[in-house]
Amino acid sequence: MADLSDIERMLGDWERNAVERSQRFQAMQHEVEQISITESVANGAVSVTVGNNGIPTDVRMTDAVRGMSPDEIAANVLKAMQKAQSKYPQVIQEIVAGTVGESDSAAQHIVRTAAANFPEAPPEDPEPPAPGRQLRIENEADDEPPRPPRRPAPPRRDDDDDFGDQSFLRRD
Repeated sequence: MADLSDIERMLGDWERNAVERSQRFQAMQHEVEQISITESVANGAVSVTVGNNGIPTDVRMTDAVRGMSPDEIAANVLKAMQKAQSKYPQVIQEIVAGTVGESDSAAQHIVRTAAANFPEAPPEDPEPPAPGRQLRIENEADDEPPRPPRRPAPPRRDDDDDFGDQSFLRRD
């Protein structure tokens, strides 16, 4: 059986470890609160910044977006956001490694959750050519099948003497 001094030492060690672990997690929390990741797409025309929770905090555009359609602008905002969010798990992992340590099960859970919530960004498409005259060749097989030709409308009859001068609704 352990004597009282061993128990006191175990409790003291446990308390000291709990205090140190708490301080490391507080340091991690402080660093996570400072996260700000900015990424750009379309040659810098669209930039999005995400904050410590991966949610966008800023969206900026240059005059280069004037040459884009609204759909292109929206797509570029989403691409920039995904690109910034995809960096979030790596930043979290670096913070965890520097504060709590990667062997802590709670820290591992935090990193796994960040990776699950913010997967890698899809590969970027090559930048489209500069606006201006462009030759586009498309294969019709990729489009919808052609619609059958419309039947011509029947010729209009201008004569109103189908029923004579009588109404078809009543009998005279």
